[in-house]
Amino acid sequence: MQAIDARLLRGAAVPTAVAGAIAVVLCTVLVGSKGLIGALLGSVIVLAFFSVTIIVISKVAQKQPEMLLGYAMLTYLGKVVFLALLMIVFKHTTLFHFRSFGFTMLGLTLVWLAAETRAVLKTKIFYADPSAIPDSLKPVAPARPESTAESEPSPLGGR
Repeated sequence: MQAIDARLLRGAAVPTAVAGAIAVVLCTVLVGSKGLIGALLGSVIVLAFFSVTIIVISKVAQKQPEMLLGYAMLTYLGKVVFLALLMIVFKHTTLFHFRSFGFTMLGLTLVWLAAETRAVLKTKIFYADPSAIPDSLKPVAPARPESTAESEPSPLGGR
């Protein structure tokens, strides 16, 4: 993983984990042990989903940058399918409080997106690799003319 991707991951994961801890405590106080399990499960899912996306995209960007969009869409599709399966499997569960689970996931998703946006805006990411530009395409500084009588201003204000 490149350093810039690790910085983005850290910039989004840390605030989300803090918000997840707050959600777990809040749901435990308001709902009880079922709220604790729901909020904890929701926190783990959000952190895992978004972290996997950054890790996969980072690996693909290093090896096959032309496939970046395709892999991003595949990770998104995989997350949607997996989340739909979770919702179907846990539809009638009494293992945890379903609203604690759902609201924790919604809140942490918003926190992750805001934190990741902030991390991207703070990080200066090149859209082109400056070292990859061939010398023939690099801009050349214009030559400065030697000091001549024509280039020097006259004391009368004209040339």
